[in-house]
Amino acid sequence: MTKERKLQILGSLMENADKYTYQTSSDMERCEDDVKSFIRNVISKDSEWLERIDSIHWSVSMFSSSTPDSAFVNAWNNGKIEFLNVLASIKSEIELYDDEQPYPQLKQSVLSDKVFIVHGHHDEMKLAVASLISKLSLTPIILHEQPNKGRTIIEKFERLSEDVGFAIVLLSADDAMSDGKYRARQNVILELGYFIAKLGRENVIALYDTSSSEIEIPSDITGILYEPYDNPNGTWRLEVVQELKAANYKVDANVLT
Repeated sequence: MTKERKLQILGSLMENADKYTYQTSSDMERCEDDVKSFIRNVISKDSEWLERIDSIHWSVSMFSSSTPDSAFVNAWNNGKIEFLNVLASIKSEIELYDDEQPYPQLKQSVLSDKVFIVHGHHDEMKLAVASLISKLSLTPIILHEQPNKGRTIIEKFERLSEDVGFAIVLLSADDAMSDGKYRARQNVILELGYFIAKLGRENVIALYDTSSSEIEIPSDITGILYEPYDNPNGTWRLEVVQELKAANYKVDANVLT
């Protein structure tokens, strides 16, 4: 992932965090999870920034039934300030020390019958793609459908992605932006970059949802096919089959009829 893209994603996370309030603390929790995913995938899964974030106190340490609501609000706001300061420090570290590098080839792609499906909140899209992969006699790998076996999310993701040979990334309109457009969840974009690095651009295809709102396409992630998805039986299915064939998979387009 390019330095510019890292800063863009981090800047977006900071913008989101800054607008959340005590009343929307659940949104901040999701933002914190996205930041941790960013750190694990882009910086290091053992990064000290993860410990810094986990050490942030979002509530009062001691309270009773007489503790005023304002004390909880003040404690939460202090936690927000500390969280934003951590993000600002990470941003400075990337600006100062991150060398611009092209996508590395982390691991040679192998021809496997497993196809990893990266998805957001569009369940119909996810199920339609998984159904197609199954019809092609391949095995769809969807993260949340696999057993945890006591592993963290990142450990589970890394293990399940070890022996896949192809990835399909679904860009659905999950997050609204200030200009009225929508974008995919940032963890989806991170995993898109991960699979480009791991498998090579030729073994990754991205489908973007056109059924509802205008969605932003990552302009700095080039060299892969972005194919529009409109409905479960759309022409995107033929494009997926053609890309799999180009990647030396023996699949039959006749299953589409």
